[in-house]
Amino acid sequence: MASGFSLKYDGLETRDHVIEMRRFGEALVGTDKVVNYGLVALLEYRLPRRGERFPLVVKAKEPREGSVELVALLQPVAATLLPLVPEVFYNGAGEIIWRWISWVLNMSGGREKEAEPHFKELMILTKEIHKGRAESEEKNHEFLLKVLDKVTHGARGMVAPVGQSSDELIIRASENKTAKFKTVIDIPMAGAIRSKDKLIVGYMEKLEVKVDGLIHHNRQLKIEHPEIDGKYMTAVVKDPMFDEPDNVYTKAVATKGLLEINAKPSRKEDGTLHALYIMDAISK
Repeated sequence: MASGFSLKYDGLETRDHVIEMRRFGEALVGTDKVVNYGLVALLEYRLPRRGERFPLVVKAKEPREGSVELVALLQPVAATLLPLVPEVFYNGAGEIIWRWISWVLNMSGGREKEAEPHFKELMILTKEIHKGRAESEEKNHEFLLKVLDKVTHGARGMVAPVGQSSDELIIRASENKTAKFKTVIDIPMAGAIRSKDKLIVGYMEKLEVKVDGLIHHNRQLKIEHPEIDGKYMTAVVKDPMFDEPDNVYTKAVATKGLLEINAKPSRKEDGTLHALYIMDAISK
């Protein structure tokens, strides 16, 4: 069976084709949980029982040379279980799983707007399976939210290397190589997935900030809070120029100067700024 999907961790240590073993192990275990729960829920319209496994098992091929990329194929646990699996899972399991993982990670990562198209496509892809059950879109959404709550820990595992050994996680459906069938989880989204608070990840914003200090080993910049007078916060710098000598950030620290930054914010549900991820900056 060729149907499947791929996970690719890109950037940071993975540029040298290495990754921290413990975090990669968390990613594999987390992926298995998210996929297994999703397949049972989508096929049976119920939560899996303790220890229950879907008749198709995810098996990983060897990583591809030149990247930290895992190609996963779906194969039957045993030939006797084949009649239990609908035809749709043979013909399009890769896209179903990609849609499911993308919905889970986008929902968990504060990007509900991006998650919605995946939900709608999942309902279309699995419509044939559930043609005898006329559930409303609202009921289906409520059910999948219950499943989402059960796979939160698995989602955190999937993004464990992001921000540590890699800059991003790229998920693809293996039977379709087009850009349309690609989901990218960056560091701000991974941070939201790992957070115990529900965070909403924003899009790039241009801000003016005053620099107060710098922590070089973990690429953090202490700045005056851009929205609350008299308060300070720590921003994470993802700009490659941060590693260059005498860069714009070290100069701003020396002079307590101003920077104009392009940054992605994450906010709590009440709109409070939780974190800033700086992508680049210029002196003011």
